[in-house]
Amino acid sequence: MSTLNIKPEMSIEELGRVVSSYIKDHWEEVLAENVEELKKLFPEYEDATYGMYLDKLIPPIWGELEKNGFQSAEETKEDDFVIASCLHFRNSIEKAEWGTPDHEMRVFWIVIENQQKNLIGTFLFELSHSHVQFNLPAPPRLITFEGTERKEITAQVLQLKENV
Repeated sequence: MSTLNIKPEMSIEELGRVVSSYIKDHWEEVLAENVEELKKLFPEYEDATYGMYLDKLIPPIWGELEKNGFQSAEETKEDDFVIASCLHFRNSIEKAEWGTPDHEMRVFWIVIENQQKNLIGTFLFELSHSHVQFNLPAPPRLITFEGTERKEITAQVLQLKENV
């Protein structure tokens, strides 16, 4: 993991390139290693099964970010549902009109702060998934955004999806 070359002074765009590269390089491998188990769990857990997948994909890269002083600016509340150590379910949007039951889209966001507690921007994490069976119809995708206020983040997420 140390080959990721994450440095404490990196911008949100630079971090985004590293995380995007990690996701691109690992999403299929993690899926292949776990797909049979996840397919068996899907009838009982439905959408939560995708959280189980993300629990395997994201923590290694998130841990590397944390080692270099980056973290979520979001405080975890007692009743939060947190996926993969960093995705707060309440900081996500899924809309039926973004896809079909076999190709839905959920977008999570994480406001990132550096070791000086400065907000440097936001990761938008897009997950294509099926509500019919366990399936990822497209690779997970990370987009960076310099805004950090909830209102501008949700506007950015909705704008992204309008361009689909």
